[in-house]
Amino acid sequence: MLKKLLLSVLISSAAFAAHQVEVNVNDNDVEGQIRLDMGRMGDMEHTYMGARFLNGDNNNSQTIVDPDPLMEVSFMVQNDVRGVRGLKLGLGFKGEYTKIDGQSFAAIPLGVEAELKLPLNSPIAFYLGGAMYYAPSVLAFKDADDYFETRIHLDVEPIDNARIEVGYRQIDTNLKNRSVTYNNAFYFGLRLDF
Repeated sequence: MLKKLLLSVLISSAAFAAHQVEVNVNDNDVEGQIRLDMGRMGDMEHTYMGARFLNGDNNNSQTIVDPDPLMEVSFMVQNDVRGVRGLKLGLGFKGEYTKIDGQSFAAIPLGVEAELKLPLNSPIAFYLGGAMYYAPSVLAFKDADDYFETRIHLDVEPIDNARIEVGYRQIDTNLKNRSVTYNNAFYFGLRLDF
Protein backbone atom coordinates (compact mmCIF):
# COMPACT_ATOMS: atom_id res chain seq x y z
CA MET A 1 0.00 0.00 0.00
CA LEU A 2 2.72 2.46 1.00
CA LYS A 3 4.73 1.82 -2.18
CA LYS A 4 1.64 2.37 -4.34
CA LEU A 5 0.79 5.60 -2.53
CA LEU A 6 4.31 7.00 -2.81
CA LEU A 7 4.46 6.13 -6.50
CA SER A 8 1.04 7.75 -7.05
CA VAL A 9 2.19 10.96 -5.33
CA LEU A 10 5.30 11.18 -7.49
CA ILE A 11 3.39 10.50 -10.72
CA SER A 12 0.67 13.00 -9.74
CA SER A 13 3.23 15.67 -8.96
CA ALA A 14 4.69 15.38 -12.45
CA ALA A 15 1.25 15.34 -14.06
CA PHE A 16 0.08 18.47 -12.21
CA ALA A 17 3.41 20.31 -12.57
CA ALA A 18 3.88 20.44 -8.80
CA HIS A 19 6.59 22.67 -7.44
CA GLN A 20 6.81 20.97 -4.06
CA VAL A 21 6.21 17.34 -3.14
CA GLU A 22 6.31 16.05 0.43
CA VAL A 23 5.84 12.57 1.89
CA ASN A 24 5.75 11.99 5.67
CA VAL A 25 5.53 8.60 7.37
CA ASN A 26 5.69 6.85 10.71
CA ASP A 27 4.90 3.25 11.74
CA ASN A 28 1.17 3.75 11.22
CA ASP A 29 0.45 6.81 9.03
CA VAL A 30 1.39 8.08 5.60
CA GLU A 31 0.91 11.67 4.48
CA GLY A 32 1.41 13.02 0.97
CA GLN A 33 1.28 16.66 -0.06
CA ILE A 34 1.79 18.64 -3.27
CA ARG A 35 1.97 22.42 -3.69
CA LEU A 36 1.83 24.53 -6.81
CA ASP A 37 3.66 27.88 -6.89
CA MET A 38 1.10 30.03 -8.71
CA GLY A 39 3.71 32.77 -9.24
CA ARG A 40 5.47 30.53 -11.75
CA MET A 41 2.32 30.25 -13.83
CA GLY A 42 1.10 33.86 -13.84
CA ASP A 43 0.92 37.08 -11.86
CA MET A 44 0.11 35.47 -8.49
CA GLU A 45 3.54 35.88 -6.90
CA HIS A 46 4.07 34.21 -3.47
CA THR A 47 0.76 32.33 -3.79
CA TYR A 48 0.48 28.57 -3.34
CA MET A 49 -2.28 26.04 -3.97
CA GLY A 50 -1.99 22.54 -2.63
CA ALA A 51 -3.53 19.20 -1.79
CA ARG A 52 -2.83 16.76 1.03
CA PHE A 53 -3.81 13.17 1.77
CA LEU A 54 -3.31 11.78 5.28
CA ASN A 55 -4.06 8.10 5.78
CA GLY A 56 -4.40 8.18 9.57
CA ASP A 57 -4.37 5.12 11.80
CA ASN A 58 -6.35 4.52 14.98
CA ASN A 59 -3.06 3.73 16.82
CA ASN A 60 -2.31 7.49 16.61
CA SER A 61 -5.80 8.42 17.78
CA GLN A 62 -7.33 7.09 20.97
CA THR A 63 -10.75 8.50 20.02
CA ILE A 64 -11.40 6.89 16.60
CA VAL A 65 -12.11 3.22 15.91
CA ASP A 66 -11.74 3.30 12.11
CA PRO A 67 -10.54 6.61 10.58
CA ASP A 68 -11.01 7.33 6.89
CA PRO A 69 -8.24 9.28 5.11
CA LEU A 70 -8.20 13.05 5.65
CA MET A 71 -8.29 14.90 2.32
CA GLU A 72 -7.38 18.55 1.97
CA VAL A 73 -7.08 21.37 -0.55
CA SER A 74 -5.28 24.57 0.46
CA PHE A 75 -4.55 28.14 -0.59
CA MET A 76 -1.80 30.26 0.99
CA VAL A 77 0.10 33.49 0.47
CA GLN A 78 3.67 33.30 1.84
CA ASN A 79 6.47 35.85 1.81
CA ASP A 80 9.68 36.88 3.57
CA VAL A 81 9.21 38.95 6.72
CA ARG A 82 10.92 42.33 6.43
CA GLY A 83 13.60 42.89 9.03
CA VAL A 84 13.91 39.23 10.08
CA ARG A 85 16.48 37.44 7.97
CA GLY A 86 15.50 33.92 6.92
CA LEU A 87 11.90 34.08 8.20
CA LYS A 88 8.92 33.35 5.94
CA LEU A 89 5.34 33.78 7.04
CA GLY A 90 2.23 32.47 5.30
CA LEU A 91 -1.49 33.05 5.79
CA GLY A 92 -4.15 30.89 4.22
CA PHE A 93 -7.13 28.58 4.43
CA LYS A 94 -7.82 24.93 3.76
CA GLY A 95 -10.75 22.69 2.99
CA GLU A 96 -10.81 19.45 5.03
CA TYR A 97 -12.92 16.34 4.58
CA THR A 98 -13.01 12.90 6.19
CA LYS A 99 -15.37 10.39 7.76
CA ILE A 100 -15.00 9.52 11.43
CA ASP A 101 -16.64 6.27 12.48
CA GLY A 102 -19.33 6.81 9.84
CA GLN A 103 -19.91 10.52 10.52
CA SER A 104 -19.00 13.08 7.83
CA PHE A 105 -16.55 15.83 8.78
CA ALA A 106 -15.91 18.95 6.70
CA ALA A 107 -14.26 22.23 7.73
CA ILE A 108 -12.58 25.34 6.31
CA PRO A 109 -9.82 26.26 8.79
CA LEU A 110 -7.90 29.53 8.62
CA GLY A 111 -4.26 29.53 9.60
CA VAL A 112 -0.69 30.66 9.69
CA GLU A 113 2.54 28.91 8.68
CA ALA A 114 6.08 30.01 9.49
CA GLU A 115 9.55 28.84 8.48
CA LEU A 116 12.89 30.10 9.77
CA LYS A 117 16.22 29.28 8.16
CA LEU A 118 18.42 28.83 11.22
CA PRO A 119 21.43 31.19 11.23
CA LEU A 120 24.03 28.46 11.66
CA ASN A 121 27.54 28.50 10.25
CA SER A 122 27.14 25.15 8.51
CA PRO A 123 27.45 23.88 4.93
CA ILE A 124 24.05 22.22 5.40
CA ALA A 125 20.95 24.41 5.83
CA PHE A 126 18.56 23.82 8.76
CA TYR A 127 14.96 25.09 8.90
CA LEU A 128 12.51 25.27 11.79
CA GLY A 129 8.88 25.40 10.75
CA GLY A 130 5.40 25.26 12.15
CA ALA A 131 1.74 25.74 11.35
CA MET A 132 -1.52 26.35 13.18
CA TYR A 133 -5.00 26.15 11.61
CA TYR A 134 -8.38 26.60 13.28
CA ALA A 135 -12.00 26.38 12.15
CA PRO A 136 -14.67 27.35 14.71
CA SER A 137 -18.14 25.84 14.47
CA VAL A 138 -19.25 28.49 11.95
CA LEU A 139 -16.65 27.09 9.50
CA ALA A 140 -17.43 23.44 10.29
CA PHE A 141 -19.99 21.48 8.27
CA LYS A 142 -21.78 18.13 8.17
CA ASP A 143 -21.31 16.47 11.60
CA ALA A 144 -18.26 18.63 12.48
CA ASP A 145 -18.07 21.00 15.44
CA ASP A 146 -14.57 22.46 14.93
CA TYR A 147 -11.08 21.76 13.59
CA PHE A 148 -7.69 22.51 15.14
CA GLU A 149 -4.27 21.55 13.74
CA THR A 150 -0.78 22.27 15.02
CA ARG A 151 2.49 21.15 13.51
CA ILE A 152 6.17 21.73 14.21
CA HIS A 153 9.11 20.37 12.21
CA LEU A 154 12.86 20.58 11.76
CA ASP A 155 14.22 20.23 8.22
CA VAL A 156 17.75 19.48 7.05
CA GLU A 157 18.69 20.33 3.44
CA PRO A 158 21.73 18.17 2.59
CA ILE A 159 21.49 19.10 -1.09
CA ASP A 160 19.70 21.97 -2.86
CA ASN A 161 15.93 21.56 -3.11
CA ALA A 162 15.78 18.31 -1.11
CA ARG A 163 14.95 18.22 2.59
CA ILE A 164 14.73 15.55 5.26
CA GLU A 165 12.09 16.42 7.84
CA VAL A 166 11.34 15.33 11.40
CA GLY A 167 8.17 16.67 12.95
CA TYR A 168 5.12 16.37 15.16
CA ARG A 169 1.47 17.00 14.26
CA GLN A 170 -1.81 17.03 16.16
CA ILE A 171 -5.12 17.26 14.34
CA ASP A 172 -8.37 17.58 16.30
CA THR A 173 -11.54 16.95 14.28
CA ASN A 174 -14.23 17.43 16.90
CA LEU A 175 -17.74 16.27 16.10
CA LYS A 176 -20.95 17.79 17.42
CA ASN A 177 -21.47 14.88 19.77
CA ARG A 178 -17.85 14.20 20.94
CA SER A 179 -14.25 15.39 21.01
CA VAL A 180 -12.03 13.66 18.46
CA THR A 181 -8.27 13.68 17.93
CA TYR A 182 -7.81 12.48 14.35
CA ASN A 183 -4.02 12.23 14.57
CA ASN A 184 -1.40 12.83 17.24
CA ALA A 185 2.01 11.61 16.08
CA PHE A 186 5.68 12.18 15.32
CA TYR A 187 6.79 11.61 11.74
CA PHE A 188 9.74 11.82 9.39
CA GLY A 189 9.70 12.59 5.73
CA LEU A 190 11.18 13.88 2.51
CA ARG A 191 10.40 17.14 0.70
CA LEU A 192 11.46 17.96 -2.87
CA ASP A 193 11.26 21.45 -4.38
CA PHE A 194 11.26 21.85 -8.17
